[in-house]
Amino acid sequence: MEKHKQLERELIAAKQAAEAATMSKGEFLATMSHEIRTPLNGIIPLLDILRGTPLQDDQREYVRTAFQSARQLLRIVDDILDYSKLDANKLTLESVGLNLRELLDAVLRLMEKQAEAKSLQLQMVLDPAVRLAVRGDPVRLRQVLTNLLSNAVKFTERGRIDLKVSRLGETHESHLLRFEVRDTGIGLSESARNGLFQPFSQADASTTRTFGGTGLGLVICKRIVDLMGGRIGVESTEGRGSVFWFEIPLLKAVGDIATSRQELNGSRCLVLTSDASIQRRLMAALPTWGVTPIHASTTQEALVKLRAAGSRSQSWAFDLMIVDLSSIRTTAVALQRSVLREAPLARIKLLWLEDDSGNPVPLERNARFRFLTAGSSDIELRQCLNALIETNPVQASAERTDEIGPEREAPPVSVGSGKLKGHVLLVEDNPVNRQVAQRLLTLSGLTLDAAENGKEALERLQEGRYAAVLMDCQMPIMDGYSATRKRRESEQRLGLPRIPIIAMTANAMVGDREKCLQAGMDDYLSKPLNRALLENTLRHWLDGASAPQEAPSAVPAEPAATPIREERRPALVAVPAPTTSAPENKPVAASASPDAAAPPAPPAAVTKSSSSAAGFTTPALSAAVIDDLRDIMGAEFNTLIAVFLEDAPKAILKLEAAATAVDLDALVGPAHSLKSTSANLGGMQMSELAKRIEHGARQGQLSDPSADVALLAAEFARVETALKDVLHSRA
Repeated sequence: MEKHKQLERELIAAKQAAEAATMSKGEFLATMSHEIRTPLNGIIPLLDILRGTPLQDDQREYVRTAFQSARQLLRIVDDILDYSKLDANKLTLESVGLNLRELLDAVLRLMEKQAEAKSLQLQMVLDPAVRLAVRGDPVRLRQVLTNLLSNAVKFTERGRIDLKVSRLGETHESHLLRFEVRDTGIGLSESARNGLFQPFSQADASTTRTFGGTGLGLVICKRIVDLMGGRIGVESTEGRGSVFWFEIPLLKAVGDIATSRQELNGSRCLVLTSDASIQRRLMAALPTWGVTPIHASTTQEALVKLRAAGSRSQSWAFDLMIVDLSSIRTTAVALQRSVLREAPLARIKLLWLEDDSGNPVPLERNARFRFLTAGSSDIELRQCLNALIETNPVQASAERTDEIGPEREAPPVSVGSGKLKGHVLLVEDNPVNRQVAQRLLTLSGLTLDAAENGKEALERLQEGRYAAVLMDCQMPIMDGYSATRKRRESEQRLGLPRIPIIAMTANAMVGDREKCLQAGMDDYLSKPLNRALLENTLRHWLDGASAPQEAPSAVPAEPAATPIREERRPALVAVPAPTTSAPENKPVAASASPDAAAPPAPPAAVTKSSSSAAGFTTPALSAAVIDDLRDIMGAEFNTLIAVFLEDAPKAILKLEAAATAVDLDALVGPAHSLKSTSANLGGMQMSELAKRIEHGARQGQLSDPSADVALLAAEFARVETALKDVLHSRA
C-alpha cells in the first residue's frame, strides 16, 4: 500500500513537473516571439519608408525583397506566439457584434492580390439563409479563414478557390454555420491528411522546401475552432484538390448590427474608370452597401451625367463619385475644377483612386475630396465613402474659401503626398518604435510631442492642446488603457473636449480593438505601423481639426471647446420659427454660386441670440426641389405631398414614444425614414435633424433624445405648413 501511495505521489509530481515545463516552454516561446517582434516593428516601417524614396532599380528590388522577407518573418513569429498562447491555454475569445458579410469581404480582399498573381479565380458563395448580424470573435474567425485561404492559394497553381458559407441550423442562442474553402490544388493523400492538424507538421518534408511555412497554421486553426466550440476537417483527393471546412456556433446578435452599409444606403455614385477590373469590382460592391452605381468611361461622359442629374432634383443628383486616376490622368484637374465651380455639382463628393505609377497629379484638397490607393480593401473603401457622405458640402466649400481666399488658388498637391495638419501627442515607451512613429508622423506633415508612458501623457495633455493622441497600450508606470480611462474621466468631470485617442499595440494574441474602444479609445492601429493606414486613420480624425488651424477666423475663439470627432458633421440645432421681423430668405439662383445647389446646413452652433444676430431664418422648403418635383411628378405631385403629410406625423409619434422610453434602437427606423422622405420633398433642414437623430441613436450618443425629437417635430410643423401652402397655391 505504501508503495502504491509513493507511486501516486511520484506520478503527481511528474505530472506537475511536466505541466510546469510546458508552461515554461510556452512562456519562453511567447517572450522570445515578442522580443523578436519588437525590432521587426522598427525594421518594417523603415523599409516601407525607404520604398517610397527615389531609388535605382536594383536598390528598389533589394528593398522590396528585404521588406517582403521581414513581413514573412513577422508572420512566422506571430504563428509561434499564437501557438505558445494556445498551448498554455492563455488565449481567450471575445464575443462582440459583427457583420459576417463585411468580415468575409475583408478576408477575400486580403487574399485577392495573391490569387490574381497566380491567375486564380477567387469567389464566395454565401447562403441566403445565413444571418449576417451575429456575435463572436471577429479577429480569430478572420484568422482561421485567412489561414485556410492562404493555404489554398499557396497549394493551387491553376483553377479556382471558393469560399462557401452555409447555415446548418440554430438553437435558442446561436446559429450553427459551416465554412468551406475549396481549391483545385495538389490535394492530399490519406497519410498526409492524418497528420495535418499536428504541430510543426506538413504533408511531407518537401512541402516546406517548396512552399515554406512553419506547419503551425492548421494546428492554430484547430485550437481556435475547438475554443469556439466547433470542429474542423478536410476532404481531399491527391491531385484533385481539397476542401477544408469548419463548423462553429455564432451567437445571435441583439438587434441589428450598425454597419457602414446603412450609412450609405440610398446614395447614388458615379464610377469613372476605363479599367474593366476596377469597374467590375466597384459595380459589384456598391449595390451591396445600398449604393446605386452608374458608370462612365471618360471625363466628358462623366460631366454630362453629373450635370444632367444635378439639374433635376436632390433625389436624382449624385451623392458620390469614385474616380480612377489612372484612367483620366490628363483631365483630372479639369474635372476637379468643374466639380468645384459648377452649381449643379456642388453637393457631390469625390473619392480619387490613386495608382502607384509614381507620376503624381496636382489636385486640390478639401473636405469634399478623399484619396485612396486603388488596391485598398473594401473595408477601407467603405470607410472613405462613409466619411465623405457625412461631410457637409456647404461647410466644405466654406472651408475651401477660408483656406484659399477668393482671389487665389491653392498650391498644387501631388496625389499621395497631401500633408496632414495638426499637432499630435505620441505616447510610446520603446525608443525604436517611437523613432519610427515620429518619422512617419513627420512625413505626414504633423508636428508632435512625445511621451514615454501614460502618466507622462496625462501631464502633457494638461499642459498643451493636441489634435489627437497616438497611445501605445503596454507601457511601464501607467499603460495606455489606464491613461485613456483617466483622460475620459477628466473630460467628463471638467467639461473638456473629447480628444481622439488612437491605440497602437503589438499584441497579436487577442482582438484588442474592442478592448481599446471599451477603454475609451477612438480607433486602433496594430504594429508595425503601416504608413498608408496610419495616414488614412489620422486623416479621418483630423479632418475636422485641420480647419481651425488653417483659418482661425472662421471658427469660434475657443475651437477646443468642441469635440474634434464632432466637428466633422453639423451640430444639432434649434430652428427658430419664422418671424415678421426676419427678412425672408429668398431662393438663390442656381448660377449664383457653387453652393446654391447644395442643401442648406445648420451652422456649427446656434443659440437664440446668434440666430437672431444672423438676420435670417432658413426656409422650411427648398424652392428648387419643389419646382423640380413638380416637373418630375406631374399630376402625382399633390398625392406625394398628401402621403408624406399623412405618414410623417405617425413617424413623429413613434420617435416621441421611443424618446420618452429612452429606447435609442427604436429611434433609428423612423428617423431614417423621415431623413429621406423630407429631403425628397425639399425639407432639407428637417432631413438634417432626422439624420442627426439617426446617427446619434446608432452610436449611442444622444444625451437628450426628447429634446432632439422636439426640435424635429417643430421643424416638421414648419414643413407641414409650407407644404400645405404649396398645395393651396396649386388649387
